Amino acid sequence: MSSNGRLRPLCIQVHARDNVAIIVNEGGLPAGAQLDNGLGLIDPIPEAHKVALCGIAAGEPILRYGVTIGYAEVPIAKGSWVHEGVMSLPAPPPLEVP
Repeated sequence: MSSNGRLRPLCIQVHARDNVAIIVNEGGLPAGAQLDNGLGLIDPIPEAHKVALCGIAAGEPILRYGVTIGYAEVPIAKGSWVHEGVMSLPAPPPLEVP
Protein backbone atom coordinates (compact mmCIF):
# COMPACT_ATOMS: atom_id res chain seq x y z
CA MET A 1 0.00 0.00 0.00
CA SER A 2 1.33 3.46 -0.81
CA SER A 3 1.42 6.41 1.56
CA ASN A 4 -1.82 7.79 0.06
CA GLY A 5 -3.74 4.62 0.99
CA ARG A 6 -3.92 3.26 -2.56
CA LEU A 7 -2.44 -0.03 -3.68
CA ARG A 8 0.89 0.62 -5.34
CA PRO A 9 1.23 -0.24 -9.05
CA LEU A 10 2.46 -3.82 -9.39
CA CYS A 11 3.74 -6.05 -12.16
CA ILE A 12 5.30 -9.50 -12.41
CA GLN A 13 8.36 -10.27 -14.52
CA VAL A 14 8.47 -14.08 -14.73
CA HIS A 15 12.04 -14.58 -16.02
CA ALA A 16 15.12 -12.34 -15.93
CA ARG A 17 15.31 -12.38 -19.78
CA ASP A 18 11.71 -11.18 -20.21
CA ASN A 19 11.22 -7.83 -21.94
CA VAL A 20 7.58 -7.66 -20.80
CA ALA A 21 5.91 -7.90 -17.40
CA ILE A 22 2.28 -8.50 -16.41
CA ILE A 23 0.23 -5.79 -14.67
CA VAL A 24 -1.45 -7.37 -11.65
CA ASN A 25 -3.44 -4.48 -10.14
CA GLU A 26 -7.18 -5.12 -10.10
CA GLY A 27 -8.70 -3.08 -12.91
CA GLY A 28 -5.30 -2.40 -14.49
CA LEU A 29 -3.31 0.83 -14.33
CA PRO A 30 -3.69 4.26 -15.94
CA ALA A 31 -1.14 5.94 -18.17
CA GLY A 32 1.36 7.78 -16.00
CA ALA A 33 1.38 5.16 -13.22
CA GLN A 34 4.88 4.59 -11.87
CA LEU A 35 6.04 1.05 -11.00
CA ASP A 36 8.46 0.32 -8.17
CA ASN A 37 11.23 -0.31 -10.72
CA GLY A 38 10.86 3.31 -11.93
CA LEU A 39 9.02 2.42 -15.13
CA GLY A 40 6.32 4.93 -16.04
CA LEU A 41 3.38 3.65 -18.08
CA ILE A 42 2.77 5.40 -21.41
CA ASP A 43 -0.58 3.70 -22.01
CA PRO A 44 -3.37 2.59 -19.71
CA ILE A 45 -2.81 -1.16 -19.30
CA PRO A 46 -5.57 -3.59 -18.34
CA GLU A 47 -5.13 -6.07 -15.51
CA ALA A 48 -3.25 -9.24 -16.58
CA HIS A 49 -1.89 -7.57 -19.74
CA LYS A 50 1.74 -6.97 -20.73
CA VAL A 51 3.86 -3.84 -20.39
CA ALA A 52 7.14 -3.35 -22.30
CA LEU A 53 10.05 -3.22 -19.83
CA CYS A 54 12.34 -1.75 -22.53
CA GLY A 55 12.00 -0.49 -26.06
CA ILE A 56 11.34 -3.33 -28.51
CA ALA A 57 12.19 -2.72 -32.18
CA ALA A 58 9.93 -3.94 -34.99
CA GLY A 59 10.77 -7.57 -35.73
CA GLU A 60 12.38 -8.22 -32.33
CA PRO A 61 11.12 -11.09 -30.17
CA ILE A 62 8.79 -10.45 -27.24
CA LEU A 63 9.98 -12.56 -24.33
CA ARG A 64 7.85 -13.91 -21.49
CA TYR A 65 8.73 -16.95 -19.37
CA GLY A 66 12.21 -16.57 -20.89
CA VAL A 67 10.90 -17.67 -24.31
CA THR A 68 9.63 -15.92 -27.44
CA ILE A 69 5.85 -15.47 -27.33
CA GLY A 70 5.69 -13.22 -30.40
CA TYR A 71 7.41 -10.56 -32.48
CA ALA A 72 6.92 -6.80 -32.48
CA GLU A 73 5.07 -5.69 -35.62
CA VAL A 74 5.90 -2.03 -34.88
CA PRO A 75 8.38 -0.35 -32.55
CA ILE A 76 7.07 -0.70 -28.98
CA ALA A 77 8.18 1.99 -26.52
CA LYS A 78 9.23 1.21 -22.96
CA GLY A 79 6.14 1.50 -20.74
CA SER A 80 3.69 0.72 -23.55
CA TRP A 81 0.87 -1.82 -23.60
CA VAL A 82 1.99 -4.95 -25.48
CA HIS A 83 -1.07 -6.57 -27.05
CA GLU A 84 -2.09 -8.61 -30.10
CA GLY A 85 -2.44 -5.47 -32.23
CA VAL A 86 1.29 -4.68 -32.01
CA MET A 87 2.69 -8.20 -32.19
CA SER A 88 2.54 -11.31 -34.34
CA LEU A 89 2.58 -14.81 -32.93
CA PRO A 90 5.28 -17.35 -33.77
CA ALA A 91 4.38 -20.32 -35.95
CA PRO A 92 2.73 -23.05 -33.88
CA PRO A 93 4.62 -26.32 -33.44
CA PRO A 94 3.37 -29.29 -35.45
CA LEU A 95 0.61 -31.33 -33.82
CA GLU A 96 2.00 -34.68 -34.94
CA VAL A 97 4.95 -36.28 -33.22
CA PRO A 98 7.60 -37.27 -35.79
